[in-house]
Amino acid sequence: MPVFPRRKKKEDKPVESKPLKPAPRITTRDAFTAFSLALFEPLGRRFARAFELDRVFARAGLNIHPVKYGAETIAMTMIAALFTVVGFIVFKLVFPIGLVETVIGLVIVIVIPVLVFTLRLSYPYAVASARRVETENELPFFMAYVATMIRGGYSLEKVMERVSQLKVFRAIRSEARRVITRIKMLGDDPITALEHVATGHPSTKFRDIMLGYTTTLRSGGDVTHYLEIRTREIFEARTVEVKNIIGRLMSFLEVYTIFGVIVSITLFVFFAVNAAISAAEATRSPGGPTSISIDVAFPAIYNFLVLPLLGFTIALAIHFNQPRTPVGYSEAYLTLVTWLPVSVAVFLIVLIATGGLNILYGSMELKEVKSLIYASSAGLIAASIPPALKYRSLVKKEKGLIKAAADFLRDVSEVRKTGLSPERCIILVSSRNYRALTPVVERAASALSLGLSLEESLRKALKGVKEWFVIAAFRFLTDSIIVGGGSPEVVDTLARFTQVLSELEEETRKRMRTQVILPYMGAILLASMPVIILYMLLALAKIPISAVTPMVLVLALGSLVNSYIMGIIAGKASQTTIAAGFKHAIILTAVTVATLAATFIYIGA
Repeated sequence: MPVFPRRKKKEDKPVESKPLKPAPRITTRDAFTAFSLALFEPLGRRFARAFELDRVFARAGLNIHPVKYGAETIAMTMIAALFTVVGFIVFKLVFPIGLVETVIGLVIVIVIPVLVFTLRLSYPYAVASARRVETENELPFFMAYVATMIRGGYSLEKVMERVSQLKVFRAIRSEARRVITRIKMLGDDPITALEHVATGHPSTKFRDIMLGYTTTLRSGGDVTHYLEIRTREIFEARTVEVKNIIGRLMSFLEVYTIFGVIVSITLFVFFAVNAAISAAEATRSPGGPTSISIDVAFPAIYNFLVLPLLGFTIALAIHFNQPRTPVGYSEAYLTLVTWLPVSVAVFLIVLIATGGLNILYGSMELKEVKSLIYASSAGLIAASIPPALKYRSLVKKEKGLIKAAADFLRDVSEVRKTGLSPERCIILVSSRNYRALTPVVERAASALSLGLSLEESLRKALKGVKEWFVIAAFRFLTDSIIVGGGSPEVVDTLARFTQVLSELEEETRKRMRTQVILPYMGAILLASMPVIILYMLLALAKIPISAVTPMVLVLALGSLVNSYIMGIIAGKASQTTIAAGFKHAIILTAVTVATLAATFIYIGA
């Protein structure tokens, strides 16, 4: 019997302990969500069903569960109500307040929870509205691009992939990414994916065009003809829409001017009468109780809270109704932040130079009030001049670029018909004068002559250009050449669309520049009328203006602050960007302080 060697036992090897993965960190937001669902999930479900949040979120493109959002909304409202009620009760127990203050406190207790609930409820609707407006703003450019790409032989999926990577689009890029996501991750075919995104879109124009496009694809119709026809319709409709946009902007500015000037002056008359009566009572009985400081509280709240909030609301309404582009002017805002310490130094220097430093220590003489007004205006102007100059330097070199870009593309399309390559066409036309666009064309031609690719050459040539229309036109030219080889028909189609777009863009900007008149008129009236009315009322009662110095400070400083805000809004309305408002803010601040100085001279202060 064979003897087999005994198998050696394997020694038990120590088991290597794998490091435990750290538990996922629970954020404050997660804890709040868990708290909201634990207490208010049934109410959140009813809330979501009552306001159809699932449909609203789909239109807004928000990936949020409706029940979760509803529960969080109710929890926020309850917490806001609890804090305001408790705060009001504690304040009333600690500080003895009168009937008027009690009424104001009760109004605040009611308004804050309602405001929280309203803001949460309106958020998805605001996002859906922004999605619709931004998509329709870019739709003419998108249609021109798609028509050019389809004519060059690109498929629907390739067009969407290309659009999803283009930085010249913002809203349309998001829509293209949604289409690509459904194709790559959910396995939809391109037509089904586009139909799904278009069906739930809040823009009826985008929805109708895309669904018509997919229908034409399914039926085997002439897609290129359909796109060109719909693109021309979009351009025509856009021309009419520009007029409607201008009308809405005028309405916003009229509301702001009426409320900010006419209603303000009416209220200031009541404030001035109240201040004059209080001053008269104080003069007749110096030892008696006066309420001049209380009388100043309401004008201060109106001047420094209500009117700025109104200005912010109007600016927000203008922003949502204006055609916008993905190109911003962050350099101007960065310059503003950089120069803020300098503006503070200018404020202190002017305050000291005009003898108003004592106002920082509680002195409230008329001399200190005038000094504070002059110092505040100097600080605002000092803070605004650098960003205004920066914005001017950014846009100065881009004047006339839109028209020049259309002329350049037209020349390229004509030279392309001779049989030259697209790169050679660009080099050839670079000897012509395209006004402000000439340096860009020359840089592109030089880069092409050195052997760089077309895309790299145009990217280097456009470095520093802030005009979004020109960037989009050159981007379209690059893709039309890469996709379709830059055939004369494709380039000619692009040139024709660019010409129409340039005319439409120029018409929009010309009409918007006329919107700055109302804020200028309002600022002058707001600066002069309240103080003059107050002086005339006091003159009738034979009371010196120095008796109501706090009221003069509130009226004058409030008019200065709100004139600055009016300048910002004027720039936003005329040039679609807040960076353009610094110039108007400087002018309106200077006009206001000059008006106030003349008013002080008139009243003998």
